[in-house]
Amino acid sequence: MKIGFVYNCQRSKSHSEAEFDTEETIDAIHRALACEGDEVVCIEMTRGGSWVEKLRTEKVDLIFNTAEGYRGIGRESYAPIVFDQIGIPYVGPGPYCCFLTLDKFLTKQVVQSRGVPVPEGYYVSDKKELNSFAKDITYPVFVKPNFEGSSKGITDRSICRSQKELEEYGAELLREFSDGILVEQYIEGKDVTVPYVAGLGKRGVLYPVEYVFAESAQDKKIYDFALKNERDGEVAVRCPANIPKESYEKIVLATLSCVQSLSAADMGRADFRVTENGDIYFIEFNALPSLQPGAGLFEATKALGLTYNETIQRIVSAAVARLKISKTSIRPTRKLPLRDPKIALVYNLKRKQHGDFDYEDEAEFDSQSTVDALQGAIQKQGYSVMPIEANRDLSARLVEEEIDVVFNIAEGFTKRAREAQVPAICDLLGIEHTGSDATTLAISLDKAATSRLAQAEGVQTPGSKLFPRPTKNIKHSLRYPVIVKPNLEGTSKGIYDSSVVTDDQGLAKAMQRLWDQGMTSLLCEEYIVGREFTVGVLGNDHPRILGPMEIQFKKSDRPFTVYSFEAKQLENQMDNDLFKLVCPADLDPQLTRKVHRFAKRAFKGLGCRDVARIDFRIDAKGDLYFIEVNPLPGLSPGFSDLTIMADKTGIGYEELIGTILKPAVVRWRRQYQARRLSV
Repeated sequence: MKIGFVYNCQRSKSHSEAEFDTEETIDAIHRALACEGDEVVCIEMTRGGSWVEKLRTEKVDLIFNTAEGYRGIGRESYAPIVFDQIGIPYVGPGPYCCFLTLDKFLTKQVVQSRGVPVPEGYYVSDKKELNSFAKDITYPVFVKPNFEGSSKGITDRSICRSQKELEEYGAELLREFSDGILVEQYIEGKDVTVPYVAGLGKRGVLYPVEYVFAESAQDKKIYDFALKNERDGEVAVRCPANIPKESYEKIVLATLSCVQSLSAADMGRADFRVTENGDIYFIEFNALPSLQPGAGLFEATKALGLTYNETIQRIVSAAVARLKISKTSIRPTRKLPLRDPKIALVYNLKRKQHGDFDYEDEAEFDSQSTVDALQGAIQKQGYSVMPIEANRDLSARLVEEEIDVVFNIAEGFTKRAREAQVPAICDLLGIEHTGSDATTLAISLDKAATSRLAQAEGVQTPGSKLFPRPTKNIKHSLRYPVIVKPNLEGTSKGIYDSSVVTDDQGLAKAMQRLWDQGMTSLLCEEYIVGREFTVGVLGNDHPRILGPMEIQFKKSDRPFTVYSFEAKQLENQMDNDLFKLVCPADLDPQLTRKVHRFAKRAFKGLGCRDVARIDFRIDAKGDLYFIEVNPLPGLSPGFSDLTIMADKTGIGYEELIGTILKPAVVRWRRQYQARRLSV
């Protein structure tokens, strides 16, 4: 069978794209649709009509639709209207259901007529109407846009407890969502969602799912836009929901009534509030529920013993049965065999011991225990993985083993572009790899160049001067104290407690010491007296922040503290005689947002990809300074800064490695699928 997968791709964090599918979700659905050998054609709905023409020319047998549309209160019905007009059968609801369920007020009226309890509510289209009844209703009330999904327009202020709060917040919402808002009785209780997949559970109704807030979000009473789209790591799902048996029976019947009265098809999701007494109130129905891996629908099917792929296949089967499609009349379309990528873990192995004369030469390399941990974590993602050391035979080994994706942690040998060696080889051989590309890795190892690029992105950096070669003419206009460091090294190599100097004599002495060690290019930088932080960044289009984590230095006889080479070799990185790591750092919300904003700006501006770690200092006035970026951060479990931040953020080691690996697999899969369809 040839399936056309129609979707909207989320390319920004704007409200207008909040309901669109991320690249990771698109890839997961694509894989699930193709897992039984069907040919899948990905068709992104665009604002123009090219996507419709592609539907016509591809001659698909069935459409799997998740497209939300772009504008207007009828946007979700746009795709199924097109499918109907050009005569292609499709999975999911028709135009009527899509149009109706986007109107929350009208949906409630329909399901209420079937005996489903709903909160008392009012549809409001202008400020005058809002003010006319605000003084007569019973508080508290809940206020939200009437024609939006993904919790758009829902914030802490959505619960209004007085006339003044309603008039103020209602007016703000009407300015942003001019099509109208819904004001309804606020129901104290818990959010419970009930997934529906035809043919599963009780006549399609699956186990209810409950949203559980992390300790950091315990002040939240509602699943608002911030939690759903920006702080999703603070919300987990519990399936089955912890509700009384009587409530469960009511919810099942209410969901069936919703499906029937709203003409839902194949899949859906009904949302309820359940009170402490077990009373249920219908809130809304989503005819195009989230198909993101880990969403409530898949937690419910997991309880039935179904995987993500099996669930998607069940949804397709439900549509085939409903549409009475005869598979015997559908042409077979199998080209290149579907498969998972073959992955190589490429690394440099540390063989010297701490204390050896030339230990610093291998300080950035990884231990065998780290290589073993990474290999195990990649295997836990379901992939076969081959460890390959990054030596002179690397290119031949990658070709010989027919590697598709490289998980790269190799630091390279000699020369200023050494970290770019493995990505450059991968590019030459047409092999996908994790992390940043060769250009970014070459630039980021040059601290002076990186600093200039960060400045161009509006990120503040300390004053500095580069000395590219040994010289006796040490002229500068820097303000003391000044820190002296190698310009082309990582892991704090060449940075010691004595690297911070307070006068010209000390500066000359510190520089000479590094020149004597064979380091030529030196960066002299104004030392920022203050607190030191590091931030992890994961992802691409919508980077996720880990941390910030503060390196809290303990009392010392030295006036200036640095996260030195010696400090980074201590076995106990969390708490030792020199410092302790605190994550999340104790920063006020405004400064935390600034750190996040600057980290993302530096990450994107420097061309980073998939993962990076960025270091900052904050002075006594609260000014934030970019220090450096590491797009090839250490991944030693329980030791490296990034893994510690992930653990403190609730991300296990295996999940962290999977998060880094996934975008590379997505990139490879797109290339493979293009080759597969061209055969």
